[in-house]
Amino acid sequence: MHTFLTLAPYALQLLLIIHIIKNAKPFVWLWLLVFVPYIGGIVYLIVEVLPDCAADGRLRTLKRSVTGADRPAKQLAALEKLVQRQGTITNKTLLADAYQKQARYDEAIALYESCLAGPYASDVDIRFKKITALYNAGRRDEARADMVRLKALVPQRNAAHLLLDLELNDDYDAMKALFFQTNNFEAGYRCAVHFHEHNRDDEVATIVAEMKDNLTAYRYLKKTDSNHWYKKTKKLLS
Repeated sequence: MHTFLTLAPYALQLLLIIHIIKNAKPFVWLWLLVFVPYIGGIVYLIVEVLPDCAADGRLRTLKRSVTGADRPAKQLAALEKLVQRQGTITNKTLLADAYQKQARYDEAIALYESCLAGPYASDVDIRFKKITALYNAGRRDEARADMVRLKALVPQRNAAHLLLDLELNDDYDAMKALFFQTNNFEAGYRCAVHFHEHNRDDEVATIVAEMKDNLTAYRYLKKTDSNHWYKKTKKLLS
């Protein structure tokens, strides 16, 4: 029994560390657990774990009830009520995502900004979602400035970050080169849309042909999103 009581705090701390990593929580919590283990663990439980647990049942109910194309208004209303009751970062981000899907970009941006405070001030995912909303709202200068700050935080960007950065800077030739180098079909589609809008369908045809060759050579791609992007790109020429 004495051994169990001695090891219990360490086991709990390990579980909290796993929870932080698995749920992509800000890494500032890891530092807090390491340097202020007991108090840090209690604070993390109160701030992050308990609110998420309390909202989890409501979120599951929400996800079950929101099905079909005729439910966005109900989904939005349910999320707004959820945020009023439990204004956690997770719930506010879900609501901002829903606003963005409904093209209510200013409301989405305001919510994302409200999340970027305290331990979440440098949260990469929320920052990127805000930049996407700014771009979709036509606020390109603000989006470009925020992207510069994001690049300073994350030197190793993922594909989504890179594609949006190229779009913000109208560097579609670089995006086309990226497609041919990496076979990223989404990159191919996004630059093809730009080329089509600027009467450069010969380049669209080149991209479509490359996509078709890759789908023929690597048949497993037909079971991935690549086939979806190929069909959308091909449709530009019809």
